[in-house]
Amino acid sequence: MSNEQWLMRIERGLSAHFKEPDGSSRPGVEWAVGIKRGEELHTIMVRALLADDATPATRANQEYQAQTAMQYLNDQLHSGWDPTQPKEHVIYISNPRGASAAAGEVPKPWWKLW
Repeated sequence: MSNEQWLMRIERGLSAHFKEPDGSSRPGVEWAVGIKRGEELHTIMVRALLADDATPATRANQEYQAQTAMQYLNDQLHSGWDPTQPKEHVIYISNPRGASAAAGEVPKPWWKLW
């Protein structure tokens, strides 16, 4: 096994509603993530579905969603998963740490009286 780090990039994404095992559908993006180490090159599909509590800001932030998908793959690689092994990658995107239900709102200035 090589000691080189895996390099990652988002190659494309498909935003849609995806069927869940219970028959319902959920919005999300299916990301095609290119990973490379030396001469080894793979394209891995990660379906990133939005959690029920995702704020409008989280739902609109595709950069955050893509970074979360790549972090998930990075965690999988570090835990021993081999990209040549077939695996269905499905994750649920929730709000960033510290985000609240009002995170999509513009913060009010501290000096203005309401």
